[in-house]
Amino acid sequence: MKYDTEIADDFTIRIPLKMLQVTEQDGKTWPVAFYWPDADGVDAQISIDKIISVSPLAEQKSGTVGDRYECEINGLIEYIYYTKLTPRKWFKIVPVSEQEYNAYYKLPGEGRG
Repeated sequence: MKYDTEIADDFTIRIPLKMLQVTEQDGKTWPVAFYWPDADGVDAQISIDKIISVSPLAEQKSGTVGDRYECEINGLIEYIYYTKLTPRKWFKIVPVSEQEYNAYYKLPGEGRG
């Protein structure tokens, strides 16, 4: 999971995650591992080494309300999000190039390139 540091924060997309999680009896949910495509495009299981903090957060671009999990994954600090609205989903925000951003969010009739 390497990100190009030249990519501006303005160009990020939400990537849904297939998550392995533990849900306690009181409803608290903890991520354990998720699947992420490797260099060959095959989903590899990525373990979450440690959950550092959990905080309520609204994701600004989409207006999603949920929790942000600050995690240590392979020695790096990463953020994973869990929506509180139905349907509840896990996702990661990933920086991309402007071209990838435009292709991802292109809607019919928008006229984006």
